[in-house]
Amino acid sequence: METKEYRLTDICDFQGGTQPPKEEWINEPRAGFVRMLQIRDFTQGKEEHIAYVKDTKKLNKCEEDDILIGRYGASVGKILTGLAGAFNVAIIKTIPNEELLSKRYLYYVLTGTDFQNFILNIGARAAQAGFNKNDLSLFKLHIPASLEDQERIADVLEKAQHLISKREQSIDLLDEFLKMKYLEMFGDPLTNNMKLPMDELDNLADVLTGHPFKSENYTDSLSGIRLCGGFIIMPERIQWEDSKRWPHKEIDGLENYFLQERDIVLAMDRPWISSGFKIGQVDKEGIPSLLIQRTARIRAKKINQNFLYYSLRNRAFKIHCKPTETTVPHISPRDIKSYKILCPPPALQERFSSIVDQSLKIKLLLIESKSELTKTLNTLSHKALKGELTVIEKVVFEGAKRVQSKIRGEVVVIDKINKELEEFHRNQPHTGAPDEIDNTIRQLEAELKIKGEIPFWEEYVKYRIVKGKFKEAFTFDQLWEEITKFPFETVPEYDEVATLLFKWLSEENAFIRQQFNESTKQIELIVNETAKA
Repeated sequence: METKEYRLTDICDFQGGTQPPKEEWINEPRAGFVRMLQIRDFTQGKEEHIAYVKDTKKLNKCEEDDILIGRYGASVGKILTGLAGAFNVAIIKTIPNEELLSKRYLYYVLTGTDFQNFILNIGARAAQAGFNKNDLSLFKLHIPASLEDQERIADVLEKAQHLISKREQSIDLLDEFLKMKYLEMFGDPLTNNMKLPMDELDNLADVLTGHPFKSENYTDSLSGIRLCGGFIIMPERIQWEDSKRWPHKEIDGLENYFLQERDIVLAMDRPWISSGFKIGQVDKEGIPSLLIQRTARIRAKKINQNFLYYSLRNRAFKIHCKPTETTVPHISPRDIKSYKILCPPPALQERFSSIVDQSLKIKLLLIESKSELTKTLNTLSHKALKGELTVIEKVVFEGAKRVQSKIRGEVVVIDKINKELEEFHRNQPHTGAPDEIDNTIRQLEAELKIKGEIPFWEEYVKYRIVKGKFKEAFTFDQLWEEITKFPFETVPEYDEVATLLFKWLSEENAFIRQQFNESTKQIELIVNETAKA
């Protein structure tokens, strides 16, 4: 296969974004306006973030198949595609010479480890992580002379990426499945709808907070003992590769702080972050390790450890703790010890624990498979970039064959889990809304029980908060209070809720109306039972 080496800027131009003033942005589509794209539109995909600006010739715009790159900060080097509109200054658009370079081939060049490491190294040298067009001129790559060969290589890499995505989806599905199983077997701890006995965690488990290790005594030696704390505990995983280490010669008197396999550890400072609750279980990889201050270790005494772990991951624990509104939200040892745990029969706890263990075995195989596939994709991307890749499709999957044989039953297991989750969603109570809206609401409520929060959606507010909670007249401030205390992922601004209310009031056959209360001298709202939903 004939290839030629180019500088990236010889075969691809780049265009920066534009930044209209924020006061010109609106939240709903309108004639003459265009969507205003920010990095979070590509990475988070939440409807409440969508914004529009007036369409003018001054705006730099992209199409859905264009490839864009994050320019600054934490998103530097992030490759974005799939949305059309104007894009802001934190994004740069690629404009490849399509007579020489296919967009799909370019996408895999930019997502490959060679380019990503190149961009990160530029960012590390700059005062603020970022890059410019001159920086990009230093990146060299080999391009197959034939566009057909480029497309064939892109096909191979796309198949490898698709398999990686499938593994990620399966891993996420297993986590959701276990949360659902907990609710199915034991009910919701917030309401204790199964009327199970409850007891404070302090009576059921041993709770220990970490030792104040002095940072000046840390060691860079890989033979040192790893320290486990909030800086490496992420939602449902522990990043052991980032841990600090403590010298072996300094361990006298620290015996109580050594962690054991299956110990539950949770961050006590900033325990809830955007991706979830910073809690995890110690695995074999984490032995030996020591518990550092501002971190709690929880070890079951009179209760099953797996059952205890999923009890703490339930949203009821977050509601119980009520992190303080300080600069650093914090969980205290008292918060942990006073939390009341459901106490189902030991046999039922063991049954749940067995389901957890079986699911984790599948999860480990999926993680191993994903790792092998990722290595294969990175190797292929590197070879393609250097012009060393012979396009033989079967080569893509050789690196994964060692793992594939172990997970032949994966599809059957995942299908079964999917069916159970669908049944769980279907069994949520009816809202009285039209079927399509009702199905979405019930699925959201199943997700609420499992994940602890849901996206803000006006139909949910209409049917579950306004129609569901207010059986008598109410004020706008009462509605606002209900919305702000509800576990939505993002709460809209006060003015946005007011706009939503006016929209409802102006609808034909409005489901809600205003009335003046003579005694309180206030305008009240009341659900109009005769209106069409």
